[in-house]
Amino acid sequence: MELLALNDIARLTSIPAPTARRYASLFKEFLPGRRLGRAMRYDNAAIAVFERVAELYGQGRITSEIEEILRREFPRTIEVGPASEPIALPAVAQDLAPHLGEALTAALTDALSTALAESIGHFTEALDKIAEQKTSLDSHQNDIGKLKNGFVLLARNLKRVAQRDQSEVRALMGTVDDRVRKSESKVALMEEITLTLSSDVSDLKARVAAQDVEIRRLRDDRDRLENVLKRYAD
Repeated sequence: MELLALNDIARLTSIPAPTARRYASLFKEFLPGRRLGRAMRYDNAAIAVFERVAELYGQGRITSEIEEILRREFPRTIEVGPASEPIALPAVAQDLAPHLGEALTAALTDALSTALAESIGHFTEALDKIAEQKTSLDSHQNDIGKLKNGFVLLARNLKRVAQRDQSEVRALMGTVDDRVRKSESKVALMEEITLTLSSDVSDLKARVAAQDVEIRRLRDDRDRLENVLKRYAD
């Protein structure tokens, strides 16, 4: 069976190569193939997965939604060893020979443990990013508070100079107007940054929720497989 490089996938699906690499990183568990050295090679069946992902992103779906859809439409795979064939999940227990129980138990346990460790690592990384975003958001909110206090002080100063000579007042008003314009642009920028950070935090929370669901799924899959293999071993 001929295996396809990522550039071949990009050419056959008309997906830009950088986009295809991003899809391969985000949805690798749904892409059948094998690793040859440092390079990943894909079965022809992976073409349908790439095209489906591109279609769903084109519909405005987010990554967590696409993962749920792919779970319903395509089998997941895990790669056991650096150059072994991927094992489709869930496996059909009736097709397993009894004498393969111990070997398959060890292989699947290692593979599921690795996948579970990776998911936990992604979950921890997402939590760290949320913490960083929250710290940055708090800092920007403090800056906005300082700017608002500055406007209050500015309004008080304007009242104090109201009784001064008109020529002096006009000069001061010109300076004040410049400062107000500069401050308004900074406030607008800070508010835009705050909205962006809030959106990023929401997306990270969604990723964390998806990772949590995936961890639970992996644990359930491992428990079911271990029970099946124990029955065959007995």
